[in-house]
Amino acid sequence: MSFWVVSTAMAVIALFFVIGNAVSVKTKGYINSVLVAVIVFLIFMYTGVVPADITTTAGLSAMVSSFVIPFCIVDVASTLKLKELKSEWKTALIIVVATLGIAVICATVGIAAIGRARAIGAIGPLGGALLATTISQQMAAAMNAPDVAVFVMIVLVLQMLIGLPIASVCLKQYIKAIRANGELAAHLSSTPAVAAATSSSGKKQSAFLRYVESDYWVFFKLSVVAAIAYFVGTWLAPVTKNIVNATLCYLIFGVAAAELGFLDRSPLAKARSQGIIYFALFSLLLSTFASVTLEVMLSQILPAVAIILMAAVGMLLFSALLSKVLKMNPWLAMGISMCCYIGYPGSQIVAEEVIRGTTDLTAEESKACSEMIIPRMVLGYFVAAITSILAASVAVGFMF
Repeated sequence: MSFWVVSTAMAVIALFFVIGNAVSVKTKGYINSVLVAVIVFLIFMYTGVVPADITTTAGLSAMVSSFVIPFCIVDVASTLKLKELKSEWKTALIIVVATLGIAVICATVGIAAIGRARAIGAIGPLGGALLATTISQQMAAAMNAPDVAVFVMIVLVLQMLIGLPIASVCLKQYIKAIRANGELAAHLSSTPAVAAATSSSGKKQSAFLRYVESDYWVFFKLSVVAAIAYFVGTWLAPVTKNIVNATLCYLIFGVAAAELGFLDRSPLAKARSQGIIYFALFSLLLSTFASVTLEVMLSQILPAVAIILMAAVGMLLFSALLSKVLKMNPWLAMGISMCCYIGYPGSQIVAEEVIRGTTDLTAEESKACSEMIIPRMVLGYFVAAITSILAASVAVGFMF
């Protein structure tokens, strides 16, 4: 009888995140809990203590591939309020400029350090999208350069390990700044009126809702929105060359459904299922690293880390300079720029972990920080996914 069954696999994965959370709390959010969990997992996996397919054994991989990601994206999208998104063009512009910073560094210092093919090929994965990485890989394969094809995938895998701690520090400093300058207090003072309006509007419940209102009803509505988004995105993907796809449509339809009142704000929390859903989502990060052997990772790790660090300098510099023009907090701008590296769900996870790890925040302050940071980090990922595809499409023409 094998020791690795669903229950034991779940217990060990949960333990990884328990360890990560303990380190995050101890360091007051400066060290990201997911980063620690990933490192612990890699140590145990490469030493043979745990199997590489532990998330599959636990059944979490099946959950993620089937409904977890659609539900999570729609759930986050429901928190985005159109009135508050008017100023979020700044978030999009920061990602565009950060991607430009990546391209400039790779095309100059990067070529000198690791060669043209690798440096230019890295622009796509450094921008954040798996499809952008695939574009670079296909060009490398067509030019009979398998080492470059492996290299760009290693960049995509490793950049998260570097991006997570940078994003953690940036967001941690942003929280400190908004507490010091009164911005957080100002946000808090504006919430009671909204809360009062919400409670007064919910005094009367229709006869229909009295019969159907339940966790199941919340899941039904969430599933309907996700299904519509999936079909529309799948239909539009080939038409738009995958620029508009199901993932992007989850975000768009989630925002629309919440604005129209069909979907509750934060439906997963209302259905009391946020914990298990996000536990499965976090496990996706472990399975990402499980696909890379130790030998392959070691052979490409030095040039990959070099280009990741160099591009990170470009991203942070460009976004910090832009923040001055936009009159935006530079720590937030730099944190948003890291969405290119950490992708989704990393962009959301790192924000949640920093807020949770800042233990001196009150419950109200934590909620306010979530409202001020998480939607921007999620939106940053979607913009990064699009810009990285465009950047990779142009860059591959200059790889060889």
